[in-house]
Amino acid sequence: MQRRLKLAGLVLLGIAVLTTLGYQWYLAWVTREYGQHLPRIDITVDTTDREYYAFTSHSASDAPKPLVFLLNGGDAGHWRFPQQFAWQALAEELDIVLVVPVGEHVQDNEGAWQLNTSASTYQDIDYINHIIDDVAERHVIDPDRLYAVGYSLGSMFAYELACHLSHRFAAIASFAGSMPIRPTACDPKRHVPLMHIHGVNDPIIAYAKTWDWKHWPTVGTMRDVPGLVAFWRSRYRCRTVDIAESPNEVHTVYAECEQNATVEHYQLLAGTHEWPATLGERPTHEVIWAFLSRYALTQTASST
Repeated sequence: MQRRLKLAGLVLLGIAVLTTLGYQWYLAWVTREYGQHLPRIDITVDTTDREYYAFTSHSASDAPKPLVFLLNGGDAGHWRFPQQFAWQALAEELDIVLVVPVGEHVQDNEGAWQLNTSASTYQDIDYINHIIDDVAERHVIDPDRLYAVGYSLGSMFAYELACHLSHRFAAIASFAGSMPIRPTACDPKRHVPLMHIHGVNDPIIAYAKTWDWKHWPTVGTMRDVPGLVAFWRSRYRCRTVDIAESPNEVHTVYAECEQNATVEHYQLLAGTHEWPATLGERPTHEVIWAFLSRYALTQTASST
């Protein structure tokens, strides 16, 4: 009997060891395949320790550089942004500084980025401001060419930047997100040019339906995508619309808006929640950069 119990104990121990080793192997693989590899920079925001990742080119030029924020979705943790290697190649070529912030769960928030920001929940806006200032101390940054690109929850937070940091961000692009129907505070003094990309078949952030968070009542109901685009188009008082259709997408541009802003929308007819590799026949990151780079805080949009 004792031999059987001992044998059973050894079997259980072996299973536990194999399970632990398997988990460690899986964690190492996931980190290697998807984890962030850029240098991590630690900062303190008020009394809270935060961090971000940054990429800088090898250029020796001292010319002011654009700064692009890549805002992750999910837990906004230590993961690479979609097409990050392509973004890095572009940044190396054009001497752009890239920043990948890290979200943080606070209070009773359901997401890692604060949505429906109010005076009492300004921690993530303060965090972004601190990153901008910290990067500017380390590199020569062009303060007129700050941009943000968001994915999923990061897309939702990108609209918080449009609402609260319109004086700092020249243009914003996002994929697969939305914003509250009734934001507590969203009265930007400047119209930030916006591009929104969304798949019609997105099973997570619905394209044509409003929706609510499961455990985040302070955010309120989120807009459907047509309502999201209409909100900004109306706020910016855009006077013209141009629609280009293809078998896979509908690209709508609302132009002649106040303050020379534009609102662009890519409706991906077969798109899901997965980041699209291309828009039309061009890599998605190139299309986004072509849009962002048309704008600067002290300049009007170029015609190209």
